[in-house]
Amino acid sequence: MTHSSVPGWENYTQPLAGLGLPDLFFARADAYLGALQSANRDVNLVSSATVNDLRLHVVDSVQALRGAPVDSPCRAIDVGSGGGFPGVPLAIARPQWDVSLLDSLRKKQVALQSISSNLGWTNVHPLCARAEELARDPAHRESYDLAFCRAVGRFSTVLELTLPLLKVGGLALLHRGHEGPLELDAAQSVLSKLGGKTGHILSYGIVGLDFGRFIICIEKSSQTCDVFPRRPGVPEKKPLA
Repeated sequence: MTHSSVPGWENYTQPLAGLGLPDLFFARADAYLGALQSANRDVNLVSSATVNDLRLHVVDSVQALRGAPVDSPCRAIDVGSGGGFPGVPLAIARPQWDVSLLDSLRKKQVALQSISSNLGWTNVHPLCARAEELARDPAHRESYDLAFCRAVGRFSTVLELTLPLLKVGGLALLHRGHEGPLELDAAQSVLSKLGGKTGHILSYGIVGLDFGRFIICIEKSSQTCDVFPRRPGVPEKKPLA
């Protein structure tokens, strides 16, 4: 099933080109968005729940595929998942991936678990925890192949919350706005402290979203020092420099 056969998706031909989306992606994405709209009446999962806005979230989310391995099964985590972006669209796009959705707000995770169960997802796993605490758990620390983060926040904070979760050789694929390249340049010493190194920068544009956008690809090149991440709240209040 192509995007042109599912009404509403035909406007996104260009940004979705070359992503290797499976035949049922658009139907399954719409099922997710419908469930999200319903759940959003009781739990604030997304700020705007119009169909067009939610489809923009999906299209933006899957841009991370441009920096990720296409066919390889892997263990992935979405840090600060909120209503499930980018993790859920990525899990729909790559059913061979095992995707954890990390958020500290229990109401959101209960809602996502309900959506996941109702839609029969087997490769999506909501986790209710803070990233600073999860990265101290041996079952999660340095155990993921891919880490995603689309949440707004200081770039150095995002690095501190994602890199400790990645195994050596893993990739952090981070959605950033138009200042992404400048943020990356300013974070080179932070990358060194956390065991990361710059991979490549992918630029893209989507009609309906302001400014240019970037996926910043960071490779985990060595183990993260045990002092990171710091205590809950510290990475945000006192970003590394």
